Amino acid sequence: MIGIAFAVRHEAKEFLAALEKKRWEKAAAASLCTGWLRQQEVAVAIIGMGRERAARGTEQFLGQFPVRFLVLAGYAGALRPEIKRGQIAVASNYLDAGSALWFSGAEVPEARIATADAVVGDPESRRKLAEATGADLVDMETDAVANIARSRGIPFVSLRVVTDDFEDRIPVDAIAAAWESQGGSIRPIPLALHLATHPAEIRPLLRFARFLPEARHRLTRRLLELVYSLEGSGGTSAN
Repeated sequence: MIGIAFAVRHEAKEFLAALEKKRWEKAAAASLCTGWLRQQEVAVAIIGMGRERAARGTEQFLGQFPVRFLVLAGYAGALRPEIKRGQIAVASNYLDAGSALWFSGAEVPEARIATADAVVGDPESRRKLAEATGADLVDMETDAVANIARSRGIPFVSLRVVTDDFEDRIPVDAIAAAWESQGGSIRPIPLALHLATHPAEIRPLLRFARFLPEARHRLTRRLLELVYSLEGSGGTSAN
């Protein structure tokens, strides 16, 4: 069984819509479901944002389903000016011999990724992180999820789509007010209250939010290609 993990439900929306015969499971630390893509059985988890939530959600996910190959899919920020919104990449520094073998059927550009403890929302912070880590992209979950997969001997791939350019200034506080970090749902009242006192954040927030559906579509399309490429390989539907 292939496992697909997302930090938040927004990232997962289109992929979940593509699944047939979905069945949701009750879990404390993650939202879990199973479904089918062609002849491939897939388990999906919404594990939460950030290292700690993602780690708890992944532990529960892998403890509940016989996952043989794990993909973490979601959004990332660019740490270099040449990397642009909408680009897709796999985290090269988290590929090992096992995951590279399973991933050999998919042609996806590779990039180094760093995992941060908070949203990196301005060029100055991105430059410092790139210099410190040598990374090209930043997210908030890959390292934690990779460590758990590695401890269980499960091949792992982190597939990312870039949602913000190097020069973008992301309204971090507005996003924190709006975003429920466990499941990724929008909280309109806290967001409205925050923007009422920080109107300068409205325009950059809208720019960021408007691109997310396109980013998600590109991510989903490539993720489906990856899952289909695993048909007939070690990622077949047999448990």
